[in-house]
Amino acid sequence: MDPTKSSLLLTPFVTKTEGIGGEIKQEAEDFVVGEIIEDDYILNPRMNDFELPGRKGMFLHFVLVKQDIDTSNALDWIAKLWNVPRNYISIAGSKDKKALTGQRVSIWGINKKFEEGKIEEINLPKIKTKSLCLKLSEIRLGNLKGNFFDIIIRDIPFSPEEAKKRIESCIQEIEKKGGILNSFGSQRFGNIRPITHLVGKEIIKGNLREALRIYVGQVFEEELDETKTARELYWETEDPKKTLNLLPKHLKIERKILHSLDKRKNDYRQALGSLPLQFQKLFIHAYQSFLFNRYLTIRFANYNKSLEEAIEGEKQEGKVVYAPLIGGKTQLNKQTKEIYEQIFEEQGINLNNFQQPLTIKMGGKGTLRSIGFLPQKTSLLEVSHDKNNKMKTKARISFQIQKGSYATVLLREFMKNE
Repeated sequence: MDPTKSSLLLTPFVTKTEGIGGEIKQEAEDFVVGEIIEDDYILNPRMNDFELPGRKGMFLHFVLVKQDIDTSNALDWIAKLWNVPRNYISIAGSKDKKALTGQRVSIWGINKKFEEGKIEEINLPKIKTKSLCLKLSEIRLGNLKGNFFDIIIRDIPFSPEEAKKRIESCIQEIEKKGGILNSFGSQRFGNIRPITHLVGKEIIKGNLREALRIYVGQVFEEELDETKTARELYWETEDPKKTLNLLPKHLKIERKILHSLDKRKNDYRQALGSLPLQFQKLFIHAYQSFLFNRYLTIRFANYNKSLEEAIEGEKQEGKVVYAPLIGGKTQLNKQTKEIYEQIFEEQGINLNNFQQPLTIKMGGKGTLRSIGFLPQKTSLLEVSHDKNNKMKTKARISFQIQKGSYATVLLREFMKNE
């Protein structure tokens, strides 16, 4: 059983409508994302000016519009250009790299520089800061209502008429079922190297050496040859110095781990701790996400296919059903316990693994997560011939989804490429 295969990482399709195939993100502008904030105001990255809510205060607020760059790198550039400590910058959540995105950002400690006119808007090809203003509150993780998407699916191997029929049928089916499974998308585990959850698993088991060996050394075919050579060397020898000599400079996280291991031989706890805490948390969160996706898969196959009816041990509020996202504070009972115990047996772990101090520190407390989500304001905007791909079709779809849910999970239902 290969734990990096999408069939194990992702959940089954809820809809039976035949898929349209195709491909997303052929161009960054094909994947437009904007945060939905107070009063359902959308930070559409195609806009030039924004009316940001809130009373005046000492935090600098602005809208970050970025394209073809990940959120962390964009914020690093802003910190450098404005000469502000990186940890003074906060956001509600990260956005896709290969996309055109709009999101709210706050910065502490530069209100005087802003009022003195020493902070100017950034206007670079990949990074723009818009509508700078001072507000009372800091933007914290989760400070948004949801996200708006405007997406083009290209390279569809059907006529515009057939593609339109299938998409409309799928939209109707989703609405009739009350939504789709609220699973975590493939990007949660890594697109090129889907191993983030495997690292997390070894961390919660206390196998830090193996966790770092997987992160640094596991090879995937899609990588560059020089990267594969360096990873293979570490996988076989676990020699940090020799691996550093071969590893490309842009792999900063791997190099940080190796430098730590070279300096303090076999101190795997120190090497892991050398990474930013938010990055460490990604590993634990990815494994929690993997377990939740497995939970949804088993529940859907063997217990109840309804997204609006709780099984024993789940929590129901109106039509919304919540299931445990496993962690150190989680209490399981009845049918939810049955499902998770089956998963624990598959994985060779138990709930005690999540109750270790390191796991708790890295964000493994656990919570509840809705088992389904219903996209809002779904609209098929255009279906036409795709000029970028000869004899193929493109479809443009817009929709809104709740925070924490994945657009790619909804797009899978339309495309059904697996």
